[in-house]
Formats: sequence, C-alpha cells, structure tokens
Amino acid sequence: MERSNKTAIALAWNFFKGNYALNFAVIAILILLNLLGMVPIIGLLFILAYSILSLSVQIYFGRGVDKAQRPEDMAEFAAQSKIGDVLSSYLHVATGAFLALFAISLVFMALFGMAVEMSGGMEAMRNGVAVQAQMEAMLTKSGVIGAIFLLIAAFLFYFFPAVMGRVIRSDTFVDGFKNVFLLFSPSMWKACFNKEYFILVLVWSLILMGVGIVMILFSATIVLLPVVLVIAYLLSLYNAAIYVFADDLAKE
Repeated sequence: MERSNKTAIALAWNFFKGNYALNFAVIAILILLNLLGMVPIIGLLFILAYSILSLSVQIYFGRGVDKAQRPEDMAEFAAQSKIGDVLSSYLHVATGAFLALFAISLVFMALFGMAVEMSGGMEAMRNGVAVQAQMEAMLTKSGVIGAIFLLIAAFLFYFFPAVMGRVIRSDTFVDGFKNVFLLFSPSMWKACFNKEYFILVLVWSLILMGVGIVMILFSATIVLLPVVLVIAYLLSLYNAAIYVFADDLAKE
C-alpha cells in the first residue's frame, strides 16, 4: 500500500463509510464529553477524558491501518468493530501517551514563562510607569524569545508524526509514555530526514492548514456545525494514518 496523503484520506473515508452507526456514535460521545468539559470545576475531568478517548480512537484506527493491505480493507475493519473496542482497546496506551504529551507541554510553558520573566517583558507589562523606550526594549526581547520557542516547536513538529506512529504501535502504558519522548531523540531525527518523509509531512501540513481554514469558516454558521464535527473526526482518522506512514518512512 502506497504511503501517501491520498492513501491516508482513502483509509479514513473507507473506515467512516464502512460503519456509519459506529462512527456517529463515537462522534456523539466525544461531543458529549466536550460539552461536559464546560461544566465548572469537574469539567476538567471530562476534558481529560475527551483527550484520552480521542487518542484511543486514533490508536485503534492506526492499528487497523497497520494491518490493511489496501484502503478498501478499512471498510470491513469498521464493519467488524464495536464501539467498546474503538474507545477502550488501547485506552492504556492512549493514557500513557497523553500524560507524556501533557508533561512536555507543561515544561515548555514553564520554560517560556521563565524566559519571558527573565527578559523583563512581564515586568514591563506590569509596570505602568516604565518609560516607553524601556518597555519597547523589554517587549522586543520577549518577542525574540517567543520566536525562538516557535522555531523549536516547528522543528519538533516535523518529527511529531513519526513519534505518534510509534505510539500507535505501542502495546503498554509504559511504551506509550516512553515513545512520546522519542520527539527528543537524535536517532529519530536522523531517521526522519529523507525525501519520502519530508514530502509526506509537508503535504500533510498543507492539508491541515487548508482544512483548518475551512472548519473555521464553516463554524461561523450554526447550520454547518455538524459538518464541521464530522470533518474534525475524519481529520483525526486521517492524521492517525499519516502517523503510521510516517513511522514506516522514518525506519527506511
């Protein structure tokens, strides 16, 4: 099976149309968790549940991609799947991976906050009596620090698909947790620097941008909101297929 964005789209669509009842049920559950996440205080628990379950669905789909010989096989895979299997078969792996991603996010936010604080940018914004020139200089330093962190994030984003592909192929909570940290592995970086991987990720990034813009436009109209939710779900399946392909190409 060709490892391309076109194939990934076909895999996601065949899984979706292979069992409409299953997929709409999963979408409904995820939407419910998202809505419950708006409840004060306990909403955080539902947000965590939504994040982990979403990742669990991607892992389940990705494992199906790993076994498929052609995109059409995913329709049969969906037809044989049960909602309990989709949501919970790889819940342990998803939980481990989510905790690792969450920890990395916290560390990055903390480092960014410390860097901005040390530059004096936060102090400049708090100090209303600071002269304009001093404030501008401090804010400029903060902007430079922000740009550096953005470049680091963009660099790591390039390897993210391959790392998530490795997560999808994990079998335990510990493996799911540990494999996320391959994001910082020089050997993983080296494996991802090849033409096939670069093209796959580049096209994937452009598609994400394009679909993201469409979803934002559609979200402005309540009538089109259900369409946006379906597109978001299909996009998550497409992403999972890309992750599996990226891991394959990183090994070659």
